[in-house]
Amino acid sequence: MSTAGFRLPVDAHDENQVFYWSGHIDRKIGNDWYAFVETNWYHYLRSGDAFPLPVEGGDLFNLGSQGIAGNDLVTGAIGLKRQLREIDEIGVAWEFPLTDRRGLLDNRLTVDYIIRY
Repeated sequence: MSTAGFRLPVDAHDENQVFYWSGHIDRKIGNDWYAFVETNWYHYLRSGDAFPLPVEGGDLFNLGSQGIAGNDLVTGAIGLKRQLREIDEIGVAWEFPLTDRRGLLDNRLTVDYIIRY
């Protein structure tokens, strides 16, 4: 799976303009387990001026930071999911930066539970 898009703020002074791309590959192992890898890329198109330090919030916060236009943050993730029933699954992933630029992200553990209806 892959997705791309833009985060275009209503007020360009309060938030940054960002282009993002994410890629995901998974492989079924056993009857109901899936292993996966992901890559995420954030390219900062335009800086805001709300936050005086040149640090980005990645996908967690749009800080409107100054002086970050042209910067890139690339992360990778590895994880495992288990389909519990036809309608739900649970997963865990460890995400880490692949670039020297990290923003607020150093390492992150994510757990999710999905219910389909």
